[in-house]
Amino acid sequence: MRTSSSSCVVLFGALFTVLAGCSTDPETPSNAPDAGAEPDAGLVCPETGITKGPWVLAVDGSRAKVRWEACKAGTKAAISLSEEAGGEATEVASVETPFEVTVMGTAPLNVNAPPDYPGTYYMHEASPSGLKPGTCYRYELSAEPARKGRFCTAQPPGGPVRFMAIGDTNPALGGHTQKILSQVLPKGPDFTIHGGDIQYYDSTLETWAYWFPELQPMLSQGAFFPAIGNHESELVGEFEQYYLRFFGGAGFDGTNDYYRFETGGIYFFSLNTELPLDLGTVQGTWLSAQLDAASKKPGFRFSVVYLHKTLVTCGDTGQATAVREQFEPLFTQYKVPLVVQAHMHGYERFEINGITYVTSAGGGGSIGNVDENIERPECAMRVASGKYRHAMLFEVGPGELKGSAIGPDGAVVDSFTKAVP
Repeated sequence: MRTSSSSCVVLFGALFTVLAGCSTDPETPSNAPDAGAEPDAGLVCPETGITKGPWVLAVDGSRAKVRWEACKAGTKAAISLSEEAGGEATEVASVETPFEVTVMGTAPLNVNAPPDYPGTYYMHEASPSGLKPGTCYRYELSAEPARKGRFCTAQPPGGPVRFMAIGDTNPALGGHTQKILSQVLPKGPDFTIHGGDIQYYDSTLETWAYWFPELQPMLSQGAFFPAIGNHESELVGEFEQYYLRFFGGAGFDGTNDYYRFETGGIYFFSLNTELPLDLGTVQGTWLSAQLDAASKKPGFRFSVVYLHKTLVTCGDTGQATAVREQFEPLFTQYKVPLVVQAHMHGYERFEINGITYVTSAGGGGSIGNVDENIERPECAMRVASGKYRHAMLFEVGPGELKGSAIGPDGAVVDSFTKAVP
C-alpha cells in the first residue's frame, strides 16, 4: 500500500540530513559489514564476501534454488546440504553471476540502515536436485557457515501442508515485523507466501541492506514465494536491479511477474496486480489456463490464489470488483477456496460464494482505516476485521484448511476452519 508522507516528514528528513552532515562522530549502522575489509561495489565488503542471504526459491518435489549475494568475485561457491532429520552432508556448487547495480537507495531517517550502494555484485545460486519429496533439508554456505537455513520439498499429494502468509513488511518501522515473525516462525511453516510490498524505501527508514538481516529468520525458515506489490518499484530501476535480482524465478510455469508452484496436491498462484489481470489480458489468460491445467493434474486437491492489491475490501484502498466478478466462476469451477490479498494495511476476512478472501497486509507497516469504505455492498460479507499487525498461519490436513491470524504478541486475532477437497 501507499506510505504516509507529509510535510512534517519531509522537513524532519531535511533536518536529519543537515544534522547528520554536521556530526563529527556519525553512528555506525549496527548491521553494517566489517569495517576492516577491502571496499568493493561501493561498500565495505566483509572478509567472507557475503552481503545478503541465503534464501530459497523455486522448490518442488525434487529441487530447489538457494541464492545469496556477494560483494566480491571468487568467494567459495557452494553450499553444504543434508537432510534435517540427519545424514551425510553433500556439497552443491553454485553459479556466480556478476550484476551491475546503478540504483542507490538510502534511508535518511535511520542511521542503522546501510545504503544500497551501486556497484558490481556477485549473485550465487546453488540448485540441488534429486531430492526426496516431502523432506526438509538444512544447508549452510561454504564461504560462511553461520549463514544457513532450511527448506522442505513439496509434499506428495495429500500430504500435510503448513505455510505462512504475510504482506506489507516494514521491519524498520517499530520492529513489528520482527515481533510477528518471532511468534509465527516457531510454529514451523514450511514456506512463506508474501503478498507484496516487501521493503519500503518510501518509509525513509529502510534499505535492502537493512531488510535482509532483519528478515533473515523468515528466509532461513523455508522457501520464499513473493507476489509483486506497488512498492517493489519505488525507485527507477529498483524492480529490475533489486527485486528481480533477489527474487526472480521464484516459481514455475509462468514468468517473473506471475507463476505457480505446488505441494501436497495444492497449487499456489502468485499474481502481479501491477499488470492487467482481467480475463483476456495476458496474465488473466495465463491464470485461467493454468487453473484449468492444475485441476487436471493427478493428485490435485485445490488451488490458492494470492496477490497484492485487493479484489475486495472495506478499507482505505480500491478494490478490483470487475476482476473478482470475472474470476469467481472460475475459482468455483477449478476449486479455489482461498484468496490471500494484501495492500490494505490491516486484517479482513470475507466469505463470498464459498470463497474465503483474506486481507493479510499487517506485516509491519503503518495500519490503515479498515472501515473507510464500509458502505460497499461486499462489506455485508465481511465476517472478521481489525487494525491488526499480523501474519497468517495456514495448515492443511485431510479434508480441512485452518487459518490463524497471529499478532506480534502471539495472540490469535482471528481463526477459521473450512472444508477442502
